[in-house]
Amino acid sequence: MVNITLPNTEERVNLLKSRINRLGDITVAGDVCAREIAMKTKNFTEDELCQLVREALHEAIVRTHVTRCPKGLQVTQVDLLAAVKIIQPRFGRQEETLQLLMPYEYLDRTAFDPNDLLSTGRPRWSCHLVEGKPKSGLTTVAAQMALKTDCPFIKYISSAELLGLSDSEKCQRIREVLEDAYVSRRSCVIIDDFERVIGYGALGKRYSKEFLQKLTVLLKKQPPNSHELIIICTSNRLDVLEELGLLSVFTSVHNVPNVSTPKELMVIVEASKRFEPEELRQIEIAMDGRNVSIGIKRLLDLIAWVNSLNPDRRAAKLLKKLGEAMGWVGNHSSPLVPQYI
Repeated sequence: MVNITLPNTEERVNLLKSRINRLGDITVAGDVCAREIAMKTKNFTEDELCQLVREALHEAIVRTHVTRCPKGLQVTQVDLLAAVKIIQPRFGRQEETLQLLMPYEYLDRTAFDPNDLLSTGRPRWSCHLVEGKPKSGLTTVAAQMALKTDCPFIKYISSAELLGLSDSEKCQRIREVLEDAYVSRRSCVIIDDFERVIGYGALGKRYSKEFLQKLTVLLKKQPPNSHELIIICTSNRLDVLEELGLLSVFTSVHNVPNVSTPKELMVIVEASKRFEPEELRQIEIAMDGRNVSIGIKRLLDLIAWVNSLNPDRRAAKLLKKLGEAMGWVGNHSSPLVPQYI
């Protein structure tokens, strides 16, 4: 492991000022504020700060060429702020990845306090399990939990990126991410589909006792002094983790329940803003008194799917799909709203 120390705020201010002053004959606008940029570049290395200033110069050149600025070439605060969005720090957040994990507007259905993530008696380290049924939005919840911690370092490990790797290669990949996390003062790592990471599959089990032991050691390793590490894992198979004795790894377990009442389902349908008032009334009437149990991700997928249909068919088709998903109806007929289907 390479020992890397990230510059603090004052060090970043001084580094930025130094690099900006080295632009030579390039004019620096009076609105340039190195401290503002320093506050937006937590977890940037010295090399990345240098890249940022070079990128700002490039932005200034492009802007000057496009606008034919009468003042000539000069680097402004706008150029530096644009460069902040372009340069992706190695020890920063995977912003684009996190947004992809939340394809729908996030609906906070969990009574979750982000302060709970570190109020475990061991403030330097905590490991949390987010569990629930398939299509219950576990990945989205984990991503939102991570964002609420406000950690400058957030990395995401999916079971898909570990697919095809040997057990030792999986451990190496997870170790590399955690070692990067140890560099940051405050870090959060998401490990998605934890049961698949350890080798569970619907067609059979493939567990290596040695791999499970190594993984446990990796997840429980304490970060350096004065550093905080939060690990969030997701799983649809709490029973498998319990059977393997892995629940002891976690400092807390957060259950994400299915949507379980017609009222709650209607709140989500309305919040999607995909239906007209008349359609909402049709759905509400048809849902009254129904037994409901559906993952929010599954529900949002169905809403997105019917959105492409003509308005006179959307409500009926959604109700039919909900009936099939929750066992109210078969595939050939629906007693929900027969006058519309």
